[in-house]
Amino acid sequence: MDEVPSYLPMAVWYGGGKTRATMIKHPQAGDEKEWRRDLRRIKECGFNTVKTWVDWAASEPAPGQYCYRAQDLIMEICQELGLKVIIQLYLDSAPDWLSNLYPDSRYISAGGDPIVSQGSPGFCYDHPGVRGKAETFMQETAGHFRDRKELIGWDLWSEPHIVQWAYFDYLPQPAVFCYCHYTTQRFRDWLRARYGSIEALNSAWYRTFSSWDVVDAPRFISLMTYTDAFDWQEFIMDKLAEDLRWRAETVRQIDPWHVVASHSDIPCLMTLPRANQGAPDDWRMAKVVDIWGTSFYPKHVGAKETNDPALRSAELSQIRSSCAAVGKPYWLGELQGGHGYVGMFAAEATAQDESEWTWQPISHGAKGLCYYAWHPMNRGYESAGFGLANLDGTPSERALVAGAAAKIVTANMDLFLEAEPVAAETAILYNVNANVMWTNMREKSSYLPSRSLLGAYRSLFEENIPADYLHLEEIEAGQLCKYKVLYMPFSLTFTAKAAAAVGQFVHSGGTVIAEARTAWNDEHGVCGEIIPGFGLSEVFGCREVGVYSTPQINMAHEEQVIPITVTENFNGFSWLQSGAQLAGYGVRQTLEVTSPSAVVLAKFNDGRPAIVGNRYGKGVAILVGTFLSFAAETLRVRHNLNFLKEFALGAGVRRPVKVEPEEHHGMIEVRLLRTVSSPASSLIFLFNHYAEEREVRVTVKLERTRVDGDTRGQLYDLAAENGVPADWGKDYLRFTRRLKSGEVWVARIVAD
Repeated sequence: MDEVPSYLPMAVWYGGGKTRATMIKHPQAGDEKEWRRDLRRIKECGFNTVKTWVDWAASEPAPGQYCYRAQDLIMEICQELGLKVIIQLYLDSAPDWLSNLYPDSRYISAGGDPIVSQGSPGFCYDHPGVRGKAETFMQETAGHFRDRKELIGWDLWSEPHIVQWAYFDYLPQPAVFCYCHYTTQRFRDWLRARYGSIEALNSAWYRTFSSWDVVDAPRFISLMTYTDAFDWQEFIMDKLAEDLRWRAETVRQIDPWHVVASHSDIPCLMTLPRANQGAPDDWRMAKVVDIWGTSFYPKHVGAKETNDPALRSAELSQIRSSCAAVGKPYWLGELQGGHGYVGMFAAEATAQDESEWTWQPISHGAKGLCYYAWHPMNRGYESAGFGLANLDGTPSERALVAGAAAKIVTANMDLFLEAEPVAAETAILYNVNANVMWTNMREKSSYLPSRSLLGAYRSLFEENIPADYLHLEEIEAGQLCKYKVLYMPFSLTFTAKAAAAVGQFVHSGGTVIAEARTAWNDEHGVCGEIIPGFGLSEVFGCREVGVYSTPQINMAHEEQVIPITVTENFNGFSWLQSGAQLAGYGVRQTLEVTSPSAVVLAKFNDGRPAIVGNRYGKGVAILVGTFLSFAAETLRVRHNLNFLKEFALGAGVRRPVKVEPEEHHGMIEVRLLRTVSSPASSLIFLFNHYAEEREVRVTVKLERTRVDGDTRGQLYDLAAENGVPADWGKDYLRFTRRLKSGEVWVARIVAD
């Protein structure tokens, strides 16, 4: 559909009784009473939507025989109670009869192992027979539900991968798919479109294929060239996006009136294209559906790191950025509702957690939340995990807290739908090509690239400075003009077009901070004559003359920190004090100054240049010869974080809010959303991430300045439903608030 409906779902996953997704239990005698009780509790808590699911195996138990009794009953009760419904469509738990019809449709691993489906992962959708049956099922399902008044949309693919819902521990890891005849042929077609001729492919791959028919998908990394491995990973990301487009177009043919959506398991910031049997590029996926999103499990397996406020904020900002790039909203397809549980590892989820997990996405512009789930999981290795309800089905304290937030959102839905994050003046490059190269270097962990991108973000988060993640394709398309500062913490590869855009950005007055081995190779894995390549050595005023890496580059060990000492105060950047100690990590790239306008800002402990700053045109370019942002993130090196953030402040980046006292380092998080039609109207969110009560003074920069006196307006507490005292100036609002430990405070600002 062309426009997203004016509805913001605060939804709970529910499939009828205690049945867990993706499984379905069709109703039997007595079930209706139980289901009605569950749905009434969901409604009474304050939620406005239920997310239920249709599973192919249970809904088409025999070819052409369809059964939707469970979903029909749920939707009838929801209509009676005034609840909206989102339908999650599961194709990956495919019916077993497909294997009888199409015995050659099994997924094939890189080692040639055929995968026998055990309820999942189903069968390869590149097989024309399987694809045809899937299309028929999707269209039958869309036709069955499209006229239901309570239906607001479809989620067509939960956490897309090439294969999913299965763990192939008996195979060499990472297990890569699919190498069946049909996917291989699709790869050949993709290569033909990319290269045009077999001669061009042979030249790129350094091969001697006689025809397209003998081209095979790469299975390993070779010593001489890995351009084929670059292409395979690009193909997998394109395939995931095209397979999602196929699902969307299939459903839209029957139901063009409701939104079609999908969500990843984790923002691509945190993963690699080869991870988890093929991981998507969020920017590509957002293009083909009305709404793209992500799952959000801060305590999935009890990891403390993933519940860090700055990390959560980075993930939300990245998924928002990927959708905003194509003018799409985002939502959370799954939001953790109860304690994490994988096998025997669990972490308690508290009501305070649920409050933060609810309001932080909303404060980052999310246009829907889908809590997973109402009942805890009743079987499988997630047994007893994730539910908002207690094991006996009664609402937990988490459910009541989340439901109270849902009531506020529902009561002010137009405001929450229209309000958008303040436009960012800083951007962090998400360079998917660099991630592809990282895996082609036989690296299996996303730790170094992801934590580098997080470190740059954390430095800004601590100052409540908004930041976008920017895809390399956006830079090539000229989108840098919207920003004042660009961070490039992990860009081992680059393209000529992107390099030209970065050079123009700096020359026109922008600031760029890049890190170790930027523009080392091109997008095909080919190294040029100088690093950084593509003319960026002129922009940064230096080049690489030596490099080595430390052991265990993917781990954060304090004893492996690379000392760096600031030696120069760079023109106008007074905060760069001589003698300040920074910390590098992983790589020590020795730089040589090549421009008279460039200055060595810092040196390694052997006296060699570590950081070079250059005045290029009207702007500034900084090249750091190590992974500074990685050390900032993993070891919380305070001088590194200060170094990174001060470039934004020195470049004149505006802060929409200011918090006093200032040394909170992100523990007092403030988010501002402004309405598009009336910039004088805003939503403000305060998060106290401290373990104790804190009093803060907050100054909000208003969008307009009065010339005939101070601005007047109202600061309105949405939970307490009352006004809050505040001081109003010509272009600002200032107020003081005492926040309890873990408290989230939400208010509306209306300036006259």
